[in-house]
Amino acid sequence: MAPASQRVLVVDDDPDIRETLSEILAGSGYEAVCAGDGAEALAALRAPGPRPGVVLLDLMMPVMSGWQFREEQLRDAAIADVPVVVITAQARVDSGGSPLDAAATVHKPFRIDDLLATIERVLERHGRKK
Repeated sequence: MAPASQRVLVVDDDPDIRETLSEILAGSGYEAVCAGDGAEALAALRAPGPRPGVVLLDLMMPVMSGWQFREEQLRDAAIADVPVVVITAQARVDSGGSPLDAAATVHKPFRIDDLLATIERVLERHGRKK
């Protein structure tokens, strides 16, 4: 199992995207943990054991959107410090003037190399690099 700093929580309601990102991350030395919506992602972050070093977050999801997830995450001091990289096709990543306070944003469609470089930068900047 990879160290916690190399664990990535992939949050997306599309199972094909989750699977593809998991395979890409695994091939790059990361351990991917997946969630299908914000509620599952919160449960994964709050679960006992090592936390992910970074969250890859889609915004448009049923049950609990990326915006709702981020609001809940920031309210919980135990998980608020886990950096989030938003992955979206939207031009703007705020809702009603409420910014997500994300560590980075990657716009779809993206190049895999760009996504991996963004993850590395975020891990490094937040002291979570292996």
